[in-house]
Amino acid sequence: MALTDRSQSAAGTGGLRRNVALALGDFLAFNIVTTIGLMNHGELTGLDRVVEIVIIAAPFAAGWFVVSPVMGTFKPAIVSQPRQILPRTALAWLLALPIGLLLWSIVRQRTVQPSFAVVTFITNLVVLLGWRGAFAWLASRGRR
Repeated sequence: MALTDRSQSAAGTGGLRRNVALALGDFLAFNIVTTIGLMNHGELTGLDRVVEIVIIAAPFAAGWFVVSPVMGTFKPAIVSQPRQILPRTALAWLLALPIGLLLWSIVRQRTVQPSFAVVTFITNLVVLLGWRGAFAWLASRGRR
């Protein structure tokens, strides 16, 4: 009995570590996209802007973290399977984007321009798919 309890506990700890790694990577992905956007607009002047990067990225991350768990993007059965996690990630981001845009417009007190929404959708989608695809591929290789 104790052996079974330990193995279940170890599996739970592994799942928690995996989800923490995924969440940190997701959060980093949103910050990378924000950094790239600020650089492209000549608005990134130095490390003193790190707090602003996080503030700008936070609404999109918040939308993502509200929607993505509900969409199953952290489910153990799919996080190590690129063919399953990638479409689910794309759908979750499509549903999370409006929440992120609404929160961004409230925080920044700006109107969302359609071009901004499209660029935000595409760039974050590419980075999320790249990050989560790499994670799933590496996780699938670790299970073999």
